[in-house]
Amino acid sequence: MARACPRCRLFDDGAALLVAASFSLLWTVAQAGAQPSSARSESVTLDTLEVTARRTAEPLANVPVSVGVATPADIAFEAPSNAAIDISRRIPNYSVTDVGNPLFAFGAIRGVGTLSFPQNPFDSTIGYALNGTPLSLYAGTQQLLDVQRVEVLRGPQNVLFGRSSEGGTVNIVPTEADGVRDLRIRSEFGTRGNFFTDLIAGGTIIPDVLNGRAAIRFTGGGGDVKNILNGQNLPDREIAAARGALRWYLGDATTVTVTGFYERDRRDTFNYILRDGPSYPAVALDQPLKFARSLAIGTAEIKHRFDAFDLTATFGVQDINSRLSSDNTDGLIYSQLTGFPVSAFASSTCADCTRYLFRERAYSGEVRASAKPDDPVRWTTGLNIYKSNFEHSGTNTSSFGPTQNGYYDAKLDLDSYSGFAEVGVPIADQWTLTPGIRIGHDTVSRRGTYISNGVAGTVPSFAEYGQVGDTFVAGGLTLSYKPDESSLIYTSAKRGYSNAGFPYFNIFAPFGKPAPSYPASYAWTYEGGARTTILDGRVSLEGSVFYNDVQNGHVNAFDMRANTFTIATLDYRTYGFEAGARVRLTDGLTSYANVGLTRAAFVNVPATDTTGARDGGRLPGIPTWSGVVGLESRIPLGPAGSRGDLVSSAELQFVAGGRAADIANTFDLRPYRIVNARIGWENDTYKIYAFAQNLFDENIELAGASYTSTVLSVTPGLRRVIGGGAEVRF
Repeated sequence: MARACPRCRLFDDGAALLVAASFSLLWTVAQAGAQPSSARSESVTLDTLEVTARRTAEPLANVPVSVGVATPADIAFEAPSNAAIDISRRIPNYSVTDVGNPLFAFGAIRGVGTLSFPQNPFDSTIGYALNGTPLSLYAGTQQLLDVQRVEVLRGPQNVLFGRSSEGGTVNIVPTEADGVRDLRIRSEFGTRGNFFTDLIAGGTIIPDVLNGRAAIRFTGGGGDVKNILNGQNLPDREIAAARGALRWYLGDATTVTVTGFYERDRRDTFNYILRDGPSYPAVALDQPLKFARSLAIGTAEIKHRFDAFDLTATFGVQDINSRLSSDNTDGLIYSQLTGFPVSAFASSTCADCTRYLFRERAYSGEVRASAKPDDPVRWTTGLNIYKSNFEHSGTNTSSFGPTQNGYYDAKLDLDSYSGFAEVGVPIADQWTLTPGIRIGHDTVSRRGTYISNGVAGTVPSFAEYGQVGDTFVAGGLTLSYKPDESSLIYTSAKRGYSNAGFPYFNIFAPFGKPAPSYPASYAWTYEGGARTTILDGRVSLEGSVFYNDVQNGHVNAFDMRANTFTIATLDYRTYGFEAGARVRLTDGLTSYANVGLTRAAFVNVPATDTTGARDGGRLPGIPTWSGVVGLESRIPLGPAGSRGDLVSSAELQFVAGGRAADIANTFDLRPYRIVNARIGWENDTYKIYAFAQNLFDENIELAGASYTSTVLSVTPGLRRVIGGGAEVRF
């Protein structure tokens, strides 16, 4: 039963929290107004933000790339077990389509991305990296445990970041083993059983020789989607993760850093539910979608400073094992489709179920030489290798046609080799021209086996083999102008690339036909941008405009009712802008706002196309408007006779305008506005706080699919969570 006017209950627990946070912000403004203006001008400046968008740490003001950054404070606003996906809501023009489990979440940057469903973990339309080391698509949604920041680099990162990415790269930057003493424990508890506990330890192990850092997390919780067949609330999550790093100093010129990350994710969840159906949000599943993933990542980095240049060698290994089982016939959806009662689709043996196993082992290596940080000419060159072996196997059972019946096994191998170079050439006072290029070769092979379960219309068995390869050239040219130390104006033209390949699942195997390959996709991206700091460092401003022209974008178009899909390549174009501002109003009060606009449409769609796309049709899952507005406050309580600070923050995340649910633009997902808030007290040792996520219990639609024009399904986001937490430093 729908709840009446949830926004009208202004003074419930969550709204009271927001009111308290607002009062603390007003108190800060009043305190600032009582200070002499000279005192304010000396202390009211923004902190300098450093990023590694060009593989070395440097101030954002020097980087001729559009970068969206999520800091630990930003990440803390989101549900810990889903933060890697949820942070997309606060970075304009970065959208993630979440279909219920993190393995298949897929992103788009400025409208360029996997348009429907990832073909395989090799997809590089959007790249993911861990401190610059390339990641599998299936590892990009890892726990953001002990993370210093997440950088969303908009536009093709086709030179400096491992494998070439077509639309952008999401770079996860863990906290370094820098030798600074850091011992703390943090716990949080909220409604619906949501919780997490972090234990973090870092510092110097052997002075001037060895530093170390380690972090452990336990997190989980539930949702409010009711499975009416067994009464279980979904999703139900239990996650454990650990991250560690050691850094050796081998003399004055050489460092060796070894890192490790492990995550075990177990959850009962769902894919799509009937939109606005009975008892919404609800499902009627014989069993929930059971998802289990074990993810292990190890890296080693060796740096040596020569007199003339710096040399860096990086090695990485990833091991990903996932299991997935699901009921493919939700009784609520299929009751609407067929007119039969919900009970007609209930089965104690899960008659229409999928059970899959996914395994991937990936290796990467890179050697690069770079100019010294203070050299007048900035340059980088190197070689990169990335190899991955992926296997998908399991059984399908379906009452709705032969294409989802039998045993499937597929082995896909990727071999990627490339060389790259970039140089920043000063061409005049304050002007720099930066050409860059990556030349490489990718090969993808596929071996497949199918064995029928006896359903009429299927072949008894089928074996296949295929291989595709591409030699590619990507790169671009950037012209930048730096009028002063805190300002930058730039324009660029870049060519992005995403490799050719095969889908991991062959829908045609039951008919004895091999899986079709798809060609490489290329994109030309044109961008202009600027960023500056004004008013004596109190205000930072940035903005960029862009245009993307994509050829052969990879598309997986699903027919939900028939349980079939079509693989296609379609051209599309996107254009828009990002703009952001951050203002230090007083020494204890900061406001910020970021907004993005993306217009994205298919072009040159063939008349024979069967995906449902059409010329001028909108790309699925891409919001027209997205952004965030927020306030952060810190009030010293010393004048009131108490130790510590009163700390509070509140922000509004929004998605507005059209957001097509599917390739055919059958219907639009609803816009939403999410309010998050926190208020607490802290000093150098202790921190206590209360929080609200999705304060006004907004109904969020993350993804959608149509069975017919009237039977529509969506993946809902998490509803309101109210709770509290504490942290102790030792």
